[in-house]
Amino acid sequence: MTAEELNRRLREQRIVAMPADEWAELAVFCEIVERHDTLVAGELLIVRCDAGLAAVEQPAPQERVLRLLSDAEEARVFVEARLEAYERMWDGCGCKVDYYE
Repeated sequence: MTAEELNRRLREQRIVAMPADEWAELAVFCEIVERHDTLVAGELLIVRCDAGLAAVEQPAPQERVLRLLSDAEEARVFVEARLEAYERMWDGCGCKVDYYE
């Protein structure tokens, strides 16, 4: 996948899954705005790409899921909700995150 295709897919689908090594190649085309250690599922990144702000999550060690966010406020709310979910998971709540919804 090229950076142009990633941006097109984000605009059209809003959620794009890919192998971690493919994200590593494309990450150079995005600026990391925020980085959060989830303590459960790797880092939660907020990046700025040509398509706009996106969250990058790690549902599995070799997979990344990018989610297009509408603006900085949506990014803030998304990060807060995810970090709360990861904290509950860390505490053993048995809850799961749906990365593809």
